[in-house]
Amino acid sequence: MGQSCSEIWAGVLGNIQKQVGTITFNLWFRDTELLSFCSNRCEIGVPNSFIGVWLQRHFLAIIQEKLTGAIGGAVEVGFSINSNNSYPPQAVCSSPGVATIDKPAANTAVGVAGRSPLLQRTYRLEDFIVGPSNQLAYNAALEILKDSGPPNFNSLFIYGSIGLGKTHILQGIWNSFKERGQPLKAVYMPAEDWTNEFIHALKGGKVEGFRHKYRKVDVFLMDDVRFLSSKEGIQEELVHTINALAQSSKRMIFASDAHPKLIKELKESLANRMIGGMLAEIHPPDFKTTLAIVQTKVSRLGHSFSREVLVDMTDGLKGRSIREIESAITALLAQATTYQREVDVKLVKEVFNHLFGQRRRRVSLEDIEAVIRNHFHLTAQELWYPGRRRSLQLPRQLCCYFARTLTNHSHEEIGHHFGNKRHTFCVSSMGKIKKRLENDMEFVKLTEELHEEITRKTLA
Repeated sequence: MGQSCSEIWAGVLGNIQKQVGTITFNLWFRDTELLSFCSNRCEIGVPNSFIGVWLQRHFLAIIQEKLTGAIGGAVEVGFSINSNNSYPPQAVCSSPGVATIDKPAANTAVGVAGRSPLLQRTYRLEDFIVGPSNQLAYNAALEILKDSGPPNFNSLFIYGSIGLGKTHILQGIWNSFKERGQPLKAVYMPAEDWTNEFIHALKGGKVEGFRHKYRKVDVFLMDDVRFLSSKEGIQEELVHTINALAQSSKRMIFASDAHPKLIKELKESLANRMIGGMLAEIHPPDFKTTLAIVQTKVSRLGHSFSREVLVDMTDGLKGRSIREIESAITALLAQATTYQREVDVKLVKEVFNHLFGQRRRRVSLEDIEAVIRNHFHLTAQELWYPGRRRSLQLPRQLCCYFARTLTNHSHEEIGHHFGNKRHTFCVSSMGKIKKRLENDMEFVKLTEELHEEITRKTLA
């Protein structure tokens, strides 16, 4: 029986780790995958171009040696950036005289006690670092996992920019169900795989079997919903699947990089069904959360830095995605290892300046006020003029909202800065803005534009 790509690569990685050591292995090889093997050429997936170039320059001979030993013949090696780093590699063909690599079955619904054909990396909710930017999504995940009675909602849609942890939460939910060993049928898949499987069923006259499989599951998780844009027939099929699952009170979790109503060419009927349950947005992590992420990533790579260095790293990485943070840490450790330099504040500044070009400073309350005043054409005196003028309520509320989401200031500090308002005004403003964001798509667009304008002001 032939070996799968993941099985071959697991063996290769084990041999590589023995030769290079745990620290080097974790730094360069941990997040790689064997994507395909065809005509004696192996394509290796890497999380970013920096790691791909480094592996090619410094470890190509080792990789070829271990792959040759595993496959039983000479191989060529190529590297590709695998943006969906959590999805499984799939081989496309094989050659005579070498190990046959079987293509995995296409994302079948599996009981949680079974082995997932999808998840090569194991994401666990216990490893998810929680902060104000992702607390709602994390709490919603715990709610939908409840086994003591039905959850308060059966559908969850998580959205936010790329690299903020949406896939981690979805796979964490899937793995949590799997680890319980309950007799549930659960399926996790990217929207692209749903699309491909449906087209395959359509061409093969097996649509009824496809429908039966997915409309009978207990837990349905779909990632990267934006992929469905402009695919009307696929969207219509998903609408009917969601309806069938909803009628049976099954649990559904979706994720995308945007609110369903803001995904272009997504049918209104589908968007409406996806927002029929709980909506949870993930924002870029704040300073405290970023610090926790940096500490965790550095520790897992076998390193320990001073508090001063960690704070400086965090200052340069605040507001960036988890993937950018991982890439920056990898680049920093690579520079330190290659040139035998101590990881200090000076090296951090050099590497981050090179990676990001311009340095970001922290968002200030003055930045926020300037953008809000400019947008609403107000002077400082007009914005904070004593009184309850209706036209001033929204700009004042937005000042408090962005101050709480983009800075580390307390309600009291924000209130004092913005016209000596009481902290209860800030709390009330946060509630009103969040409520409006849930129901007003034009307002969502406005806040996103203001957010971008505020962060642009932090570029040095």
